[in-house]
Amino acid sequence: MQTFHPYIVADIGGTNARFGLVTDHSESTGFVVENQQTYASAEFNGLEQAVACYQDSLNGESVNGACLAVAGPVAGDHFQLTNLNWNICVTDARRSLGLTNLQVINDFAAYAYAIQYINPSFIREINPGIGVEGSPIAVVGPGTGFGVASLVFNDGSTSVISSEGGHMSLAANTALQSAIKEQLSRKYSLVSVERVFSGPGLRHLYHAYAAVEGTQAKQYRTAEISLHALQGSDEMCQRTLSLFCSWLGSVVGDLALALGARGGIYLGGGILPRIADFLIASDFQRSFKAKDQMSHYLENIPVNLVTEGNSALLGAAAWYQGSKQR
Repeated sequence: MQTFHPYIVADIGGTNARFGLVTDHSESTGFVVENQQTYASAEFNGLEQAVACYQDSLNGESVNGACLAVAGPVAGDHFQLTNLNWNICVTDARRSLGLTNLQVINDFAAYAYAIQYINPSFIREINPGIGVEGSPIAVVGPGTGFGVASLVFNDGSTSVISSEGGHMSLAANTALQSAIKEQLSRKYSLVSVERVFSGPGLRHLYHAYAAVEGTQAKQYRTAEISLHALQGSDEMCQRTLSLFCSWLGSVVGDLALALGARGGIYLGGGILPRIADFLIASDFQRSFKAKDQMSHYLENIPVNLVTEGNSALLGAAAWYQGSKQR
């Protein structure tokens, strides 16, 4: 039996940088991720500094490999994270961190790789259905940004396609949505999906909605808008979050059509698990399926919410393990 060599995994987004150390793996139990630590991404000037901070927490344990899931397009040896002013050179990072094997992948690609390892107790059903075997599965969701990836199957093997679907133009389907989009376009050159469906986006939606209605918006932070909506203590916040959920349903339906995701949809990201009950009670499901002559296409696509906050760590582990076999 080969000796298992521990390696670092991470999920690095615009707000948080989550790390863990994979100390074991089996096909039956998945990955054992220990020494999990979470830092504020803004505390660091770059990727190497963040990883080095985590390495210091390992008390000198020898680790020569890592897989880092990052929020942004990963292409080649040099790239930049979308919501962090970090320029990354994988070769330089590998050398400066003293790692023999350093893998860097998109964060939602990691979510997609994690699907097979997520405990069913961390999955909540949004739209019941039975996925078409062999069809792509999409993983999407709002956090600091909006991530999109798909898991595809071919002759018994699986692969992940990451994308920047969060930066596609947001479609408006009602008079209210059109008015809100027009309001946002006065400030932003592109009203993208991420401009509304993200942490900052919920605040953008709240202010634009208030402007359309001619009411005075309060200077709430994103978390306060969600809290007032969930508590029912502010009607404007409640209506904003309701619109957020129903409009999101339409966006996810669009992505299901575009990606051919008849195998199912998994909703991830940092926002939706915190509003799970509100989301399930909202018009998300109705909006997801409201696609005119293609409504039948979406009717039986299962949509599930992943409530496990560290699933990207599992996905990074799965990618790293698979990379040694490729």
